[in-house]
Amino acid sequence: MSLSLVLAGIGLHWLISPLRLAKREDEWRSCWKCCGETDSALAKLNRLACVVALASLTVLFVTGFGGRLLFGEAIHGYSLMMHVGLAPVFVISAGVVLVAWGHRCRLNGDDRQGLADLLRLRGANPADTADLGWKLTFWLAMLLIVPVSLSMVLGMFQIFGTHGQESLLSIHQYTALVLTLVTLIHLHLLIRRYFK
Repeated sequence: MSLSLVLAGIGLHWLISPLRLAKREDEWRSCWKCCGETDSALAKLNRLACVVALASLTVLFVTGFGGRLLFGEAIHGYSLMMHVGLAPVFVISAGVVLVAWGHRCRLNGDDRQGLADLLRLRGANPADTADLGWKLTFWLAMLLIVPVSLSMVLGMFQIFGTHGQESLLSIHQYTALVLTLVTLIHLHLLIRRYFK
């Protein structure tokens, strides 16, 4: 339900304020360079980490929620093996993305002022909040990776008992869903930023 709502919200936002699509190849290349400004080896590694993190998150979401959504079954069998095997790849690539993008996504003075105005329910200057959405969703996604990962790692130990392990599994499932939704919103805001 929440995935449907977020996708409907993104679709509605595209309908209300459509963007022009890039027609020339150099415009698509400049969008691709959002993961790195140059063609250096480090920028290529950053772009590769972005692609690996997004691809592995997609596969983790499909293996984790696909069986439950389609068949009403918990994850098991080959999908569980794929899910468990791909999780470290996602965490490592997300760590590289965090290091590569952290400086670019820091909140500057205008962002902090715009956020303070929004939290006080004052009218914020649109220029102060232009980049606030994609920066906040980036940091929220990076923050959500911690409980998603730790809940399953801690659930592998028997010190929490059966009820504790069930609670950790619920934490893992709900934070993974929120992580996926926040990542979708972040990608939407990034695409809109580069095709203004």
